Order: sequence, then C-alpha cells, then structure tokens
Amino acid sequence: MQNIINILVFLIILGSIITVHELGHFLAAKFFGVYCSHFSIGFGPKIWSKKTKETEYEIRILPFGGFVAMAGEETEADEDKVENLPAERTLQGIQTYKKVIIFLAGVFMNFLLAFVVLVGVNLTVGVTTFEQAQIGAIIENSPAEVYNLQVGDQIDKVYVQESDQTYLIEKYEDLNLSRDALGLTTETIHVTFEITRNNETIEVPMELAYSESSQSYWIGMYQATRDLTFVEAFTYTFASIGSMSVMIFVALGQLVTQFASTIGQLSGPAGIYQITAEVTQTGQVAYILQLLAMLSVNIGIFNLLPIPGLDGCQVIFAVVEKIIGRDLPTKLKFALQIMGLGLVVLLMVIVTFQDIMRIFG
Repeated sequence: MQNIINILVFLIILGSIITVHELGHFLAAKFFGVYCSHFSIGFGPKIWSKKTKETEYEIRILPFGGFVAMAGEETEADEDKVENLPAERTLQGIQTYKKVIIFLAGVFMNFLLAFVVLVGVNLTVGVTTFEQAQIGAIIENSPAEVYNLQVGDQIDKVYVQESDQTYLIEKYEDLNLSRDALGLTTETIHVTFEITRNNETIEVPMELAYSESSQSYWIGMYQATRDLTFVEAFTYTFASIGSMSVMIFVALGQLVTQFASTIGQLSGPAGIYQITAEVTQTGQVAYILQLLAMLSVNIGIFNLLPIPGLDGCQVIFAVVEKIIGRDLPTKLKFALQIMGLGLVVLLMVIVTFQDIMRIFG
C-alpha cells in the first residue's frame, strides 16, 4: 500500500510541475494569438485526449515531459492548417519580444508554482529555526526511529566520532552531515546526540550509514517549525527560492567544469522517486510540498540552459534571428534540436543508471 502511495505522490508532483510549465507556454502563446494545435502532458501513446475548436488536449502514458505544438515550430503537426494561417498567428509572424515571453513563460510558471506553494507552507506550517533545534518529524524505519529519537526532543549538541577525532556540531544547519563538509570518506560514522527530553539531558549514541541519494550520513528526521507573519512568509519564500537557485546554478557550473566528479551527484526520475518516497513516508504534507517547490525550481532552471530543444536555446534562436534579420534555416534548427535532445537523453540515461545502482547497490 505504501508503494502505491509513493508512486501516486511521485506522479502528482511530476505531473503538476510539467503541466504548469507547459501551461505557461500555452497561455502566453494564446495571449499573443499564436495557433496551438496540441497541448500534451507526457510522451508516448495517448491515454486521453479532447479536441476543441483549435487545440487537442492530450495526456500520454510517460509523465516525464510534455509539449505545446505552436504554429511555426518545426514540430508543428497540422501543416495544412498552418499554411492557411495569417502570419501573425505563427511564431515567425510575431515580434521577437513576444517569442521570448512565450519561450520563458514555462520557466516563469515553474517559479510561480514554487513561490505559491512555499508561501502557503510557510503561512500554514511555519519554518524551521536554527535557534531552537527541535525534532518535528521522524521518518519510519530511519536511524532516528531505530535509535529512539522522538518528536519534541530538543537537540543541544551532536558529537561525530571518527578514529581518534571528535567533531562537535552545535548548529542545526550543519546537521545534514555532508561527507564533504566533514571531510570523511567512510561508509559509516558514529555520532552521539545530546538532547533534552522532559527537562532531562540524554545522550543517544548512533551509527549512521552514508546515503548516496542524500549525499550525507542519513539520520531521517525533520526539524520543528515556528509560525510566521504574512510578511515573514513572503520574505522566507524569496530567500528559499534564491538559495535554491544559487545552489542549482553552482551545480550546473560544476557539471561543466568538473563533469566527472559532479555527475555522480545528479539524480534522474528513479532518484527523484526514491527521495519522494522517503519524504512521503514522513506523512507530512508540508515536506511533500517543499519537495515539489524545489523540483519545480530545478526544472525551471534546467530549461534555461542553452541546449537545443530547451527554452533557453529557443530564446537564443529568437534573438539571433532578430539580429541577423532573417530566420535560421529550418534544417539547422531541427538538427540542433535533435542533437540537444540526444544530449539530454544521454544525460538522463547516465543519471538513471546511477540511481538504480544506488537503490540496489
């Protein structure tokens, strides 16, 4: 039963992010009068479709993408209809700034989704506070549960023992126990939690194993939160999205400059499913929504990359065509998009293989 719930949550999260992204392109195109023949969520065979006056809405079997077929794109299916359309109803017939808005609308919607979700979570649940490191939730079958940490425990100090060295962790924000941050290479570490429970100080020794999915020595708990005012909710949300974006851009930069060492830190659908399953098992809706927001920002920024086939490259094509005063050759753009798609698929295959090795290794 839990596996079914995990799969449903995974599909809802992924489907929501993709739908919102493609809806951004679709609404912007419609706003500027561009003819759209198809609005599709997913790839592969259709499992549902509905035809309206102009657009066929589709849901396909593989929920790992989607597309909007706009008049003037190389992917436009209804060629006969496109030939009879006035120029202003095609991508080639509208102004460059309108093209750019259409291409970036999906990314904007991803950020908007993350913003709305996080504001809602911050207003209803609150945020974690480093001043008071109190356990708010524990994942089932995690080390935190096995070693009898409890919801409500106040974490005072954490000692990490490695060989003849002892590391003292006094800040909750450092408690992700990243292997790189600690400078360790071992598969397991010994830690001692000094906690306050019912006004009594207790020491809880634990042995933690390194988790490939989280890139840290996994504990399996979440911190308690405090309530926020309306202004604070907005402030924390902007700060959260800003920090997410910076981390993603840094990771993408490292993927270019340090490919061999960075590729191992990426996750594909299988890895995202595993993380989703871990979060779902907490039973905390707020944590699931926070994961949705983080993934939405990730997908939004990924689409900004100047890789043919992604939104970022579409913007570059539009700007270059404006500068040179003519359209780029259709065959050239199509070939570049096929190459870009191949690069993305190759990257997906690599990270999926890594995810499977992590899960079953």
